[in-house]
Amino acid sequence: MSDYIINKPDDFELNETLECGQCFHFNKLDENDYVLTAFGHMLHIIQTEKEIVFYDTDEKLYMDLWRNYFDIDRNYGLIKERLLKKDDKLKEAIEAMSGVRILNQEFFETLISFIISQNKQIPHIKKIVETLSERFGDDLGEINGMRFFAFPTVSQMCNVTEEDLRDCKTGFRAPYIVDAVQKTADGQI
Repeated sequence: MSDYIINKPDDFELNETLECGQCFHFNKLDENDYVLTAFGHMLHIIQTEKEIVFYDTDEKLYMDLWRNYFDIDRNYGLIKERLLKKDDKLKEAIEAMSGVRILNQEFFETLISFIISQNKQIPHIKKIVETLSERFGDDLGEINGMRFFAFPTVSQMCNVTEEDLRDCKTGFRAPYIVDAVQKTADGQI
């Protein structure tokens, strides 16, 4: 598969978007060079000054998944302009992180990740998400000698016990995760 390249959108910084604490399933390989998994796919992505390169991605996969995931079509400049007209107290935050985009993440992964995030720092959350993915998710392949795994699906997590989760270092969060998995599987969430 070839690479898919787009012009870097305005108001888009890959490092700010991935490292701001809204997602936890990525690895930084180098400056503006990352591997992430989402929706059962692995993506090696790099941002240059003018382009974003989606490695091993064809146009269909970009259009069907990554374009929406990174919210490429939304005009964040306009949003920031409107916010500042209503409240200039946001100016410092907007200027400090002007390239953050809201990722359109898979609901179940986001739910479990944010249960894990209670009283945890980002590196710890990332490690737990990685461990859950390795133990219960699908193997997506290797990049630079590192294996990457999809976040487990609801069905892959249905028989995971509190003890299994504690072995993944979830601690007191284990019963909450089991409850969330069961309620998602039952359609309550």
